[in-house]
Amino acid sequence: MPKYYITSALLLITLGLSATTNAQTGMDFLNIGPNAHSLSLSEAHTAVDLGSNSIFTNPANLMLSDQSSLGISYTLWIGDTQHTQVSSAIRRNNDVFAVGLLSSVIDDISLRNVPGPSEGSFSVQYLALSAAYARNISFISAGVSFSYLYEQLFQQNASGFGFSAGLNARFLDERLRTAVALTNAGQMSKLDIERSKLPTRIRAGIDVDAIQLSAFGGNEIPLLITISTDFVQPIEDESFAGSENAIESGSFFTFGLQAELYDMIGIRGGYRTGDTVRRWSAGASINVEPITFHYAFVPFETGFGMVHSISLQYFFNL
Repeated sequence: MPKYYITSALLLITLGLSATTNAQTGMDFLNIGPNAHSLSLSEAHTAVDLGSNSIFTNPANLMLSDQSSLGISYTLWIGDTQHTQVSSAIRRNNDVFAVGLLSSVIDDISLRNVPGPSEGSFSVQYLALSAAYARNISFISAGVSFSYLYEQLFQQNASGFGFSAGLNARFLDERLRTAVALTNAGQMSKLDIERSKLPTRIRAGIDVDAIQLSAFGGNEIPLLITISTDFVQPIEDESFAGSENAIESGSFFTFGLQAELYDMIGIRGGYRTGDTVRRWSAGASINVEPITFHYAFVPFETGFGMVHSISLQYFFNL
């Protein structure tokens, strides 16, 4: 096979594909928030109810919703990377079954044998097909998910498996939610001569209903303010050592703030600490039962551009 030289633009796209810019893996799409709700909170989501989307964050959170749900989202990530997510959760009396698909694609990458005109194009694709189960045990819920993973780069491809597991505990009439999760543990087969490493992380989070106002006699505006925070610890260092191009590395905290008016309009913002170039995020939602629409944007600080994400969630009873 001839040696192919890919332009500097492709290098930028390859860097942009990853949330953490790991030199040895493109599987970091697994750590990008699966929908706009998560991204608007800077992914401070370990204890947050995301409906069926929780299959990709903390499967124990599938028990936080008392309804079944469907979720779909599209995110235009930096470097024209397209993330798509579809998920479904079936809620029963004391447990939940869920399935989900998460994909990441970069299309129309130019292919060259030598400097000059392009000789064609190819795409880079990543896929996670997941199934999860969660159950309540008193005030604690426990959940686990398993994933079939696939990656394709030009003529090379590899597959593997991953799993995530978590716990969520509720206190103060469920106004305080605490959670821990192990995400994206597992292994890939070799892609050409090396295995892509999975971006395994340990996460701990809190989600609390900090302020709640109800309308009595028309003198108050119904308002709920929720604060969430996560501590995230990568199992291995996920950055280029000393690289100025690293998007994110090491352990960090994320913080999310949400204000919901009339149970219909939501406004959100997020912030993350540590060595990162996507420090802020924001978003909004509109709830017209049984459907909720979410939007999020994430500005990058180093010229990578702006991330936009849209999501729909549908809740129903069986």
